[in-house]
Amino acid sequence: MMPTVKRGSWKAAGFTAFIFLLVALAIGSVNFVQFIIYFSAVVLNVVYLHSVFPGSRFFSISVANFIALYTCLFSFFVTANFSFVSGELLSIGYFMPILGFFTGIWVNRKNIKSVVVEHHKNAKGLTVGSVRWLLPISLIGVATFFVPENAVPVLWGDIIFLVSMGCITLVVSVVSKDVATFLLEAGLLFEAFFLRIEMLVMPAFAFLTFYSMNVMVFGFLYRIIDHYSTVTHFSIQGEVRAISFIESLYFSIITLSTVGYGDIIPVTDGIKAVVSIQIVVSVMLLLFGFSEIMSYSRSRPGKRDRT
Repeated sequence: MMPTVKRGSWKAAGFTAFIFLLVALAIGSVNFVQFIIYFSAVVLNVVYLHSVFPGSRFFSISVANFIALYTCLFSFFVTANFSFVSGELLSIGYFMPILGFFTGIWVNRKNIKSVVVEHHKNAKGLTVGSVRWLLPISLIGVATFFVPENAVPVLWGDIIFLVSMGCITLVVSVVSKDVATFLLEAGLLFEAFFLRIEMLVMPAFAFLTFYSMNVMVFGFLYRIIDHYSTVTHFSIQGEVRAISFIESLYFSIITLSTVGYGDIIPVTDGIKAVVSIQIVVSVMLLLFGFSEIMSYSRSRPGKRDRT
């Protein structure tokens, strides 16, 4: 009997689909038909996983991140070692481990569900044992770097690619229980993390308010000083000229964050002094702001216990 699809499953699938779409658009060279097939398969499988296993509400984040990370690594290894492989074979090779993972989960679903329930009751967190399945997969990936790309005929290169993906698929299928447990444990950790973050929303908002005020005040000062002075205070992309209103806000942000891209440079002593003051203020803001947020987070649990 097929499990009932929970309402939250479609939200999980939607989030996963969004991440998957971002990866596909970023890669850019994805065939539309192949993308629709993979997209649909991934979404439906995530719906199934979320319906069968009693994971946390952040389980979808773990699955989405897992698929996105796999896609990025696959793209990297193809670019580095298998750029000569045809698009059709790349599509087959890409989907093999995903299909193997979901097939392994289907075969071991009862086993996995019992493990998940036990972990849900007695969550011990992630350990080294939780990710030991990464070792054989990593070894397969490293081994592909020893394939002499230019010295191997295209046919043998295709075979080596398919064998490599087949080995990864086999490993993922065998350890699907460990992978699913790892993803669900990661989901529980995400949930605990976001529960702690929820307590910091108000102090973080207060910090953001002061931060934005700092950005605006100094941005206004840069614009006012430069606009009403007889000299030009900034060199912008190598040209000494007046700074615009938007550029002054942008310069204030990168100064406050101490990034300094070098596209806008203060050239007069007066404006350098103002920049120095903002840098000192930004450091003090970070130090005291972080301290206050941490103090607030430590004081809240005690207040909740007394109520």
